[in-house]
Amino acid sequence: MTDEVASEAPTLTSPDGPSPRLRRGLSAFGFACVTGVFVLMANDTQLQHGALFGFLLMLGALVGLFAAMGLLVSDPSARSLAQTSWSAFEGEPSWAAPRVTAPIALGLVAIVAKTLGGYVLPYAILVALALLLISALRRPGLFVFVAGSALYLPQLGAYGLWDPWETHYGEVSREILSRDDWISLWWAQDKWFWSKPILIFWSEALTWSAAGIGFRPDTHPDHTEWVLRLPIYFMSITGLLSVYAGIARVWSKRAGVLCALVLGTTPYYAMLTHQAITDMPSVANMTIATMLLLLGLFEDPERRAQPVRIGRFAFSAQHAAIALIVLIGLPQVLYLATRNVTFVGGLFGGSGEARFPAFAWHRDEFMFGSAFNPDVPGNFGIHGETPAVAALWAQPLGQALAWLCGLAFIVWALRRETRLAQLYMFAFYAFCALAFMAKGIPGFALPGLVAALVLLATRRFSMLWNGQLRVATGMLIVVTLGMPWFVAMYMRHGTAFTDRILIHDHINRLTSGVHGDNGTIQYFIEQLGYGMFPWIALLPAALGSWLLQKTPAGEGLSDEAARVRRDTLFMMGLWFATAFTLFSAMTTKFHHYIFPAVPPACVLIGLFLDRMLGAVQESTRKREIAGFAAACAAPLLLVLGIAGLRGDVRGVVPKDVSVLLSSTWGPSHPWPVFACVALIVAGLGLFAFLVKSTREQLDTHGPTSATPARDRFAQAGVAVAMLGGALITSFVGRDMSWNAKEQPPGSERLIHLFVYNYTRPWPDQLDYRAILGGFACVAVLLTLVLSAEALRRAAVLSLVGMAFTFIAWSLDVYMVDLAPHWSQAELVDRYYAERKSAKEPLVAWQMNWKGENFYTGNRVSVFVDLDNKAIEAWVKAHAGTRAFFVLEHGRLERLKRMLAPREVKSLTTMRDCNKFVLVVAPL
Repeated sequence: MTDEVASEAPTLTSPDGPSPRLRRGLSAFGFACVTGVFVLMANDTQLQHGALFGFLLMLGALVGLFAAMGLLVSDPSARSLAQTSWSAFEGEPSWAAPRVTAPIALGLVAIVAKTLGGYVLPYAILVALALLLISALRRPGLFVFVAGSALYLPQLGAYGLWDPWETHYGEVSREILSRDDWISLWWAQDKWFWSKPILIFWSEALTWSAAGIGFRPDTHPDHTEWVLRLPIYFMSITGLLSVYAGIARVWSKRAGVLCALVLGTTPYYAMLTHQAITDMPSVANMTIATMLLLLGLFEDPERRAQPVRIGRFAFSAQHAAIALIVLIGLPQVLYLATRNVTFVGGLFGGSGEARFPAFAWHRDEFMFGSAFNPDVPGNFGIHGETPAVAALWAQPLGQALAWLCGLAFIVWALRRETRLAQLYMFAFYAFCALAFMAKGIPGFALPGLVAALVLLATRRFSMLWNGQLRVATGMLIVVTLGMPWFVAMYMRHGTAFTDRILIHDHINRLTSGVHGDNGTIQYFIEQLGYGMFPWIALLPAALGSWLLQKTPAGEGLSDEAARVRRDTLFMMGLWFATAFTLFSAMTTKFHHYIFPAVPPACVLIGLFLDRMLGAVQESTRKREIAGFAAACAAPLLLVLGIAGLRGDVRGVVPKDVSVLLSSTWGPSHPWPVFACVALIVAGLGLFAFLVKSTREQLDTHGPTSATPARDRFAQAGVAVAMLGGALITSFVGRDMSWNAKEQPPGSERLIHLFVYNYTRPWPDQLDYRAILGGFACVAVLLTLVLSAEALRRAAVLSLVGMAFTFIAWSLDVYMVDLAPHWSQAELVDRYYAERKSAKEPLVAWQMNWKGENFYTGNRVSVFVDLDNKAIEAWVKAHAGTRAFFVLEHGRLERLKRMLAPREVKSLTTMRDCNKFVLVVAPL
């Protein structure tokens, strides 16, 4: 009897997956995790690090969902982690594998961030990336991640948010947490905020919540710049990785790395990675979507996802697609459901009066006003509001049920789908939904238009007729994942919301113009010159390659591989042409509105560079490292040497130099000639070493350029294209490194790529003409060298190194120097350091630059009226106290006259911030 019972006892696993008992247990665990997320959202108080706990619970919910769907299998044919690039390759030390370096690097960053704070974090990040570089030398995808992160991450949060848009969006995100409302957005003195979709605000609020730093008014926590810009970095680096993955799959790994590096080293992409505004979330998600479309179109329709065994179970791209969709959709469903129920007296006691935890069911209600700031001048009183659409079916719980049905259908459709092409298409639609949530209709309209044009150009309409594109399901994905916030906002606020976001911010921007500039096609051509420096030199040649080259060069390619390469070129060219035409046709123009056309342009340039490099033989690891170091060091030495001959390379005028002399100080203080000549000679020597090294690596049996090796006419065409590119670069470099009589100064053209107000004064003590002139000269020289076939490979690598150096300087020197003059971070820091208590208020007088709101948590007395009646009454009511005022420099004398005979003492100078000044005065 005992033996019989023992033989019938179920085991925990079987060859096909977990036993029924374990499957039921995991399913119950997943349901418990979903319940935990629901309770966390419904709780009447917020939990510190709540978003982090919610994310961990969502991961548990995914495990339960996989178990319930029968997707947790023990596939004996699946690759183990030891067979992937996560583990050591043959001949590679085990300590150099990512399974060793990645946990150490991540742990180092986490420990430093937790114990030493954000001020030491940049150094920890650099050390962590150096560890990862050991593994990245053999892994191209990881190399793209390390290179991009080395540029973007160390100084990401090291300087203040730029007014007005980073602080504007940051304050809306802060109010999400302070108001505990993830639907209705609030902005300080403007009441409801309806001009932008939700993605950037949710991503920033989630990072803020996960970090656990203060968000209440007058808290003024350190390092808020990190939490606001981190989501932008994650989207940006994922965009680069998607470019690598897509091009590596359809072209080659080397081409994928080049395309990603070209994109990542454009000023547009790099500088917008350091700006917490809506452009990177929109363009990064569109880029990811389009690269997934590329993979979905050109992947073998019958190729199956290769599972990888982690522990007992195997996971594949199918699990990743389901996880992506569930992680986007399910939290929205759960949050909507909790708008009709509150967990009173629940987690950690809550704030209610209930003796025991209990669910309170109610209709949807939401707060009007800035949380905890009802009596601060410039703010409105706080009261409750009810939805504009009051029908029972329109309540958030009803909306949640509808979206849950759509989400369940999508997941059900994925339950047996293992074909890679189909999984790519599901993910394509999911990222279209994210792009829609980032900046509205263009987020899915542009990738959709590109898809239609590609089908037309490549004659692949059979994919549409036979259902390979999954259009119906894809539309459901875009609606189910991308629309819940829009619908919830309409139910709460009615047509006032749709009139603003749809009519004013979509249709009017396209047709009649809203703010911004107007201009012809020349407007964005000019901005692409600065935004794609130095790669703009190669854009005409790359576009010509798209238009003229029928079959990409490459001996040994099969007909199918050649066709895929040709179709890839078509797709990238159509993507660029569509984006450029669409945004050039818009009436409203800002310098960065052409940013959606930059990724395809960079891919075309990267593919052009790959063909210019030709086929090379395998080389030793030491030779590759030496070549990589020379490619970075040679152009840097040349830049410094040439810049030093022209003037002061650092570009910061000393304090004791008068304003009258500051404009000529930089050019009149060059470096010693012998030092500059030594740098130039050293740079040329390293370039000569690179030429020798690359010539030895050339495969004499393969092509040596983008065109047939002995085709003199084609070689002449390349040479002419490079001469034309050098001419373009010379004009762009001149504009950036000269100060003409017309404004703006040349140095300012780079920050105009992401700021909206182009009339701000340039700081007198900053003069970057010398260093920008050095970069321009070297870019022109390297472009000219590209015309010589024998030197071409070395010139390509050096141009990549120069672009990397230029972006490192732009992010770590240029933007850091300029931030105090476009930000109020340091002024508000000074206010909190100087005040004795919260009873000494900060007053923003006759200004509306947003930073004063964000950095105080909106605990700032705002007086924008020019008649001064309101502030005079406020001063009288606060007689006997000390107050601080932040205002523009040009208004300081008027403030002194208004407060006379009180003494007004300036705490900051024009050198600290040339736009704003902080003063203190007794009232």
